[in-house]
Amino acid sequence: MHIVLPVDGSTYTARAAQVLVQQVRQYKEPPRITLLTVALPIGTPLARAQLSKATLDEYYCDVSAQALAPAEGALKQAGLAFESRFVVGDPAEQIATEVARLQPDLLIMGTHGHSALKGFVMGSVASKVVASTTVPVLLVR
Repeated sequence: MHIVLPVDGSTYTARAAQVLVQQVRQYKEPPRITLLTVALPIGTPLARAQLSKATLDEYYCDVSAQALAPAEGALKQAGLAFESRFVVGDPAEQIATEVARLQPDLLIMGTHGHSALKGFVMGSVASKVVASTTVPVLLVR
């Protein structure tokens, strides 16, 4: 079994990581786990063009490491093996793209748990991902 856990460093994704740790105890064999974070592009394309590739890469690596750290800590503490990845772009689009590429058996996502109306009006990463993938999604509030 392959599980993808998108993370953003928030308490919501920390809860999702804890649910993942609890779920894993029910499996015969440890699943393959991929932690995924999406770094938002900085500035405008014109501003990014003024920065070196090395500077941008360092920034995205640092931001991603901060977002991944809480979930990585929870999985390490539970003794679970995992792979960490980051991509840059729109979170919902990039998560959906990575899910299509990785073809996991399950996607576990933390959600802020806003009301349905607020989610409809403002949109949310979780609802956009659910709408754009055929992989089963476990949403954790």
